[in-house]
Amino acid sequence: MAMAMSVGERCGQPLYNALAGVDEEPVCLMHSRDPNKDKQAFQQEIERILEVAGNGLADFSGYVFPEAQYRGRKFKAKCLFWKVIFTQGALFTSSNFSQEVNFTGAIFIQAADFMGVTFAQEAIFAEATFTRGAFFFGATFTREVYFTAARFPEFADFRAATFLSGAWYKETKFRKDVEQIGAVFDSARFEKPEKVRFYKTHLEQALFHNCDVSRVDFSNVEWRRRPGNQKRMLFEEVVSLENATARDLKPPEGSADERNYALIAETYQQLKKNYDDRRDYWTAGDFHYGEMEMKRLSSGYRNWVLRWLHRKLGLAAWYKYASEYGESYVRPAVWLGIVLLVFSLLYPVAGLDPNGRNPASEISYRNFSEFLSSHPKGAWWGTAAFFGHSLMTAVSVMAFQREFEYAPAYPWGWLLRLLQLLLSSTLIALFLLAVRRQFRR
Repeated sequence: MAMAMSVGERCGQPLYNALAGVDEEPVCLMHSRDPNKDKQAFQQEIERILEVAGNGLADFSGYVFPEAQYRGRKFKAKCLFWKVIFTQGALFTSSNFSQEVNFTGAIFIQAADFMGVTFAQEAIFAEATFTRGAFFFGATFTREVYFTAARFPEFADFRAATFLSGAWYKETKFRKDVEQIGAVFDSARFEKPEKVRFYKTHLEQALFHNCDVSRVDFSNVEWRRRPGNQKRMLFEEVVSLENATARDLKPPEGSADERNYALIAETYQQLKKNYDDRRDYWTAGDFHYGEMEMKRLSSGYRNWVLRWLHRKLGLAAWYKYASEYGESYVRPAVWLGIVLLVFSLLYPVAGLDPNGRNPASEISYRNFSEFLSSHPKGAWWGTAAFFGHSLMTAVSVMAFQREFEYAPAYPWGWLLRLLQLLLSSTLIALFLLAVRRQFRR
């Protein structure tokens, strides 16, 4: 059977005598799936096609490569590897494609090695499947590169790759199995980041440290979620440092930190700027949270007690407890309610002096029984009045009032008032800050 090539022509090569059941229909040597077919004859035909093509078209559509050893090869022709199958490792290390190369629908059954490859024109890997990993370490993409709907069920290595123009990762399927690295862009360089787009792509196991992503277009992508509050987070926080690919995430020499929190914070800062510039403030807030978490975890103390105190009771820690680093307006509102309740119960300890009233009506636990017995409506109404007056004093302090129906007694009541004023004003500021961050336009 003469197989159809990508340009609509037929293969035209003689049929290959494969073992029964190897191919669904009789095909030529180049399209046969026979694992024992003549590798030398196959490669001779590849060389013939390239030689005839010159600077024109070299069409390998649908070919089944028994091996692909093209280290350091210079491909002068426009190469079409449309729906080819590489049954063994595809080795293109340090090769050079002078013209467009198209791997649309290609299947790499073993590892695909494109390390150090130079793509002088467009490179198309749309719908390609990299079954055992793809390595583009140090590759240079001079023009646009397309990984639209490509599948990377294992490792995708783009470390130190250079993208001089656009790059499309539209509906690209990176690894998604929680623990292992899916894609890594460590030290990748995007010369035109506004032309680099990740769309409908899951990035739960992707690494972006040492790579400026402040202007890369992330649209409708899935980031890893933080346990508990489900905010977006980077895989850098949890990836195993035993993996050589994540070695830059190890703490600097002499540091007592578990990993390089400063480097991760830098990536969070870039993503926060990215989403802030696009006015996606909610997503930007998640990355702001991550940035602050890295600053909280990073500590210059080597003593474990001091490190624990820094992480649990430091200023950043209290900022987290109070408002999730300014990202939650509910939390400071809840804390304000707690402050009101606590100080309503504390003021009677120090005493509340009535303003122009009978001294016997002082709000104090010392005269609680007398206050109740003197109330005209009985004990229940007396109790409500006792704590109601204390609550109103706490509300007045929170509202920055100077005149009180029942004023905190000097000196301990005044100290309680100052403490409540400090806590309330801080929580109100955090509440307003969080509201602004959540709903600004």
